Amino acid sequence: MNKYQAFLKVVECGSFTEAADELNYTQSAVSQMILTLEKELGMPLFIRSRHSLQLTYEGEQLLPLMRRLVNDYRELNDRALALKGLEAGIVRMAAFGTFSGSLLPHILKEFKKDYPNVIIELHQGYYREIEQWVEKDVVDFGITNIDGIKKYQTRKLFDDPLFVVVPKHHPWAMEKKIPLEKLQEEVFVVLDEGDEKDYLNRLEKMDISLNIHYRLCDDNSILSMVENGLGIAILPQLAILAGRHDLAQVRLEPSMKRSIGVILKQKKQLLPITEIFLRYMEKSTLTIETQQKSQTP
Repeated sequence: MNKYQAFLKVVECGSFTEAADELNYTQSAVSQMILTLEKELGMPLFIRSRHSLQLTYEGEQLLPLMRRLVNDYRELNDRALALKGLEAGIVRMAAFGTFSGSLLPHILKEFKKDYPNVIIELHQGYYREIEQWVEKDVVDFGITNIDGIKKYQTRKLFDDPLFVVVPKHHPWAMEKKIPLEKLQEEVFVVLDEGDEKDYLNRLEKMDISLNIHYRLCDDNSILSMVENGLGIAILPQLAILAGRHDLAQVRLEPSMKRSIGVILKQKKQLLPITEIFLRYMEKSTLTIETQQKSQTP
């Protein structure tokens, strides 16, 4: 069915490249699916040139049938899900605060449009708490920093780069990058959340010690302290964007990041409705890195 869906998306976009981006495939994968479809049907479907892409006569004639086929397939799946009782149920999940306060509401809103009777049971906590909830089956899966995790199955969602956050009037505000060694010159406000402050451990391994004056347990409080000139901070971009403060963010040299993803117990078999929810989440977070880049100086 993928090749029929790819065909319709290429027609919609008028481009293999744009269709591949929307379907989250490579351009070569989409091209190969169309070639396979043309071979199976025994006729060309597109007139290809360097600057345009048009349907052949045969493609025009088959387009309505392709649409009907894909729509019937979608309806078949929807009916099957309904017969299996997937219109209702419970999705048990855990997430760290920045994710549940920024990206998750939009994901839940879109999911609930299609599955209004599904209950989302959300637990919010620190990284270590999330791992404990997964281990004890309090939740089916967790959203956390998956860097270095080997005990659980992981599904990466996106990279969340770390930035130096400074007031707009700070001398570093106009810099493109700040060497890690220079961080020792400034007063810092840090996130004091146990294992969630792992960037401090990474800096210590490089013999870089920060001059820490304030330790807080909330990203937004840290951003407010920085905005008022009480120090600077290192935070993930997701936290910076969610805070909506008037601050400058500067890249680190070398760069640092955290990998955000899903964790679940080894050999864990998720219920179908939970897998459906994860697909919604994966789709919603596909563009996060593009959005981050567009909002980064």
